[in-house]
Amino acid sequence: IIVFLARKLKLNVIWSVVFIVVGYGLQDLAHICTGEKTYQSTYSAGGAIDLNNPFQWAGLLMEHSYYLLPLCIHVAMPFLSPLVPAEVMSVLDAPLPTQMQQLHAFAWLLGPLIVFAFGSYCLDSKNSFCFFPGTPYFHRVLRCSLLSEENITNNKNKDANTSHESRQKDLRTVRDWAMAHNPTESTSSHWWYKDLSGEAKDAFGRCAASTQIHAMFRSLFSTRHYCMDTVVGMNEIYISGPSRQDESANSDHVFYSRHVDGPFALVPFVSVYRCIVGMDKNLQITTHFPLANINVNACEGDVLAFDFNREVHYISCDESKKEASDKFRVVLKLHYCIYPRVLAPIGWLMSFLNVRYNMSFRALFLKTINPASLYEHFLAWNVNFQTNLFDRIETLLGQRNVLYLLFTLALWRATGVYEVFFALTSFVHYFRYISTFYIRRGIDFGSFKRDVLLFKSLALLQMFYHYLFPSVLPFSLDFISIAMILTGYVVSVMATNALGIDRTYFAAELGLVEPKWITQFPYGYIPHPMIVSQIFALLGLYKASHFRNEWPYVVPIHITMYLIHMMQEQFDIYKRYPDDVTNK
Repeated sequence: IIVFLARKLKLNVIWSVVFIVVGYGLQDLAHICTGEKTYQSTYSAGGAIDLNNPFQWAGLLMEHSYYLLPLCIHVAMPFLSPLVPAEVMSVLDAPLPTQMQQLHAFAWLLGPLIVFAFGSYCLDSKNSFCFFPGTPYFHRVLRCSLLSEENITNNKNKDANTSHESRQKDLRTVRDWAMAHNPTESTSSHWWYKDLSGEAKDAFGRCAASTQIHAMFRSLFSTRHYCMDTVVGMNEIYISGPSRQDESANSDHVFYSRHVDGPFALVPFVSVYRCIVGMDKNLQITTHFPLANINVNACEGDVLAFDFNREVHYISCDESKKEASDKFRVVLKLHYCIYPRVLAPIGWLMSFLNVRYNMSFRALFLKTINPASLYEHFLAWNVNFQTNLFDRIETLLGQRNVLYLLFTLALWRATGVYEVFFALTSFVHYFRYISTFYIRRGIDFGSFKRDVLLFKSLALLQMFYHYLFPSVLPFSLDFISIAMILTGYVVSVMATNALGIDRTYFAAELGLVEPKWITQFPYGYIPHPMIVSQIFALLGLYKASHFRNEWPYVVPIHITMYLIHMMQEQFDIYKRYPDDVTNK
C-alpha cells in the first residue's frame, strides 16, 4: 500500500519516510489493541534494536521479513477453503516440491543472476518493460543539435520545456584551440578536457552542460526515475586519423573496425553514454551503428549519443567527398552516467570504473598508435583482437542474452529439471516476433534479428536432439516424417531467399525498406509460405512416434504460436500512431 501510494501521489523522500513510520506505528497499535505479542519482541528486547548484537538482530529481522508474507498466507488458508476448490487447496497445503525448495538453496547463484539479467534489459524508460529477450527492444542511439534554438514543449517532461541557446560560437572556439595545436594528418589526435585552459575550457564546459543534450537524454530517461551526471574525467577533443589499413597493426585500426568502447556492459541498470559532437563540415567520415541501423555524418553541432559499454559502432571514410569536407574532422567526446535514483551508488561506481578504464586504454592506445618494438606490435595486435572479440560476442550473441541463458542454465542446475531450461528457451522468439511486429517504431533492428535467430536456433537444436536421441522410446525411422521435415525447411529457406534476410525479419513493416510485392516461388503459390512451411516441418517432427510420446505438447505449442503470429500478419494487427500515414 505504501509503495502504491508513493507512486500514485508522487511523494518525496520525507513523506515516504513518514508513511513508513506511520505504517509501522499502526502495526504496533494493532498488536496493542488485540493484546497479541509481536514476533519481533521475541528477539529484540520488546521490539527495540539490539545494540549489543546488531548483526544477529539484523539477520533475524531479515529472516522475519522474508517469511512474514508466506506465514500470513498460511494462516489465512483455512478461511479461503470455502472459496477455493479442494484440488487447489490440497496443492497449496502440501509441502513445496523438492525442486522448488532447491531454488532457496541456490539463492546465492540465482539472486545475482536475476538482478544482472533483468538489469541488462531494463536500462531506460523506453525499455523499462524489457525484462527478457521476448519483449521488444528499442534502440538507444540518440541525436540532437547544439545549434538548435527552438523552444521545446513536453507535457510529460517539464524539464524539457525550455528554450535552447545555440552553441555554435563555443564549438568554433574549441575547434580553433585544437587547430592551434597543429594536429598531424597521419594519426588521430586527442586532448583531455583538463588539458584545456581559458575560454576554450569554458566553451567546452558550456557545450557539455547544454540544454539540448539534457533534453535529448530526458527523451529516453525520465527525470523522475533517473539521475544524469557528467563524467568529466572522460571528456576530450578528438581528431580523426586515416584508416591506415595498409600499415601494420596499430590502434588507429580500432575506429574503423566494429567495436564496443567499454567492457562494463554487464553492470545492471546503469548506462554511461558517449556523445560525439561534430564541429566542422564533415561529409567524409560516417559513424555507423549496425545494430540500431543508423548511419550519420556528424557535422557542425550534430550530437550522436550511444552507450559506451553496449553499442557496436565504427567509422568509415569516403575519399570521394574529401574536397567537399574540412581538412580535419574534429569532434568533442562528452560522457554522461545515467542511473536509477534508487541505485545511485552503482551509478557512482560505474562512473569511476569507466574513467579509470578509459584513461588506461588511452595510455595503451597512444603506446600502440605507431608501434616500433616487437612488444608494441604485440600490444597493438592485442588491442585489435580484443576489439574484434567483443564485437563478435555482442553481434552474434548479445551479452544480455548470455546472462539470460546463464540464468536459465542455473535454474536447470538448481531444480534438476531440464524442462525448465527447455521451456524458457524454446518459445522466446515467438514473443519477440509478435511484440516487435506490433510495436514497429524505434526497434533496435540488429539486435532483433540477432536475438530471434539465436533463440530459434536454440529451439530447433533442442528439438532435433530429442528427435534423433530419444530417452524414453528407441529412435524410430519414419520416412514420411523425414520427408515432411526436409520439405518444410527447404520451402522455408526458399521463402527466405525470395524475401531476403531483412524483409524476412520485418524490415518493410518497421519502415526500414520500401514495401515490395514478391512473386518468386514459393510466394504466389503458397499462402504465408514462411509460416506454413515451418508448421509443415514441425508436423513432420510430430509424426515420429518416439518424439510425439516423449514431448507431446511441444509441437502443438510451437504451431499455436505460429498461428497467432500468422493471424497478426493476416489482419494487420499492430499499433497505430497518430502521425501514421495509413491513419490519415
